[in-house]
Amino acid sequence: MKIQMTVFECTNIKKTYRTFALEDISFRLESGYLTALIGPNGSGKTTLFQCLSGAARNFTGDASIDGISLRSEPEKYKELIGYVSETLSFYMESSILENGQLLGTYFADWSMEDYYSSLDRMELAPSKPLYQLSKGEMMKMQFCFALAHHPRFLLLDEPMAGFDPVFRRDFLGMIQDILDKDIGILLSTHITEDLDKLADYVLVLKNGKLVQNDTREVLEDKYRSAARKRKAPDSSFERFHIRDLLS
Repeated sequence: MKIQMTVFECTNIKKTYRTFALEDISFRLESGYLTALIGPNGSGKTTLFQCLSGAARNFTGDASIDGISLRSEPEKYKELIGYVSETLSFYMESSILENGQLLGTYFADWSMEDYYSSLDRMELAPSKPLYQLSKGEMMKMQFCFALAHHPRFLLLDEPMAGFDPVFRRDFLGMIQDILDKDIGILLSTHITEDLDKLADYVLVLKNGKLVQNDTREVLEDKYRSAARKRKAPDSSFERFHIRDLLS
């Protein structure tokens, strides 16, 4: 039972490049639920994450958390999100611990104790410099950092990149623990099988446009109905996968 729901709203986000445009993206997220963001390569997923995190420039539209706007109150807004992406910059010559000490001061609710706890669960050595981290270790470190300032929503852009299959299963268990704490998650991954059981909602981006936005169950029903109309083979009804929405 959810005690108090926090709402994340994305409103009319637009970002234009020379050969690509993210077009008028709007959706709503609720705390305690996982929303999967899927789409082909080049569909605009990372661009959307950059806009929602405040890392992008020269875009229109807005995002807000319980009315706290990225446009009008960017500092307060960024306190409420944890962002994980390959595109983020940290102090590569400094250690995992030093990055927490240096960058954690930008967040009012930062906890070194929680940072240490997450690092221990991720089996990361605090003294290790970032330039020595593997791709998977770097994503783990970012995840620990994001959790340590107690966000209401996590924006996770391919957070499992570089994870081995065994740790990926452990990580998905951590995701469930986070959802149980009533934190909302927007997550993209090319390994969509990981989301088949966890995702509550699904957003589908294609060519910069949001073409699907609904619960996983509703989208599954729509997919099966369309398959029946196409007289698809019976095998297509055995089990639904989120990746089927990209076909």
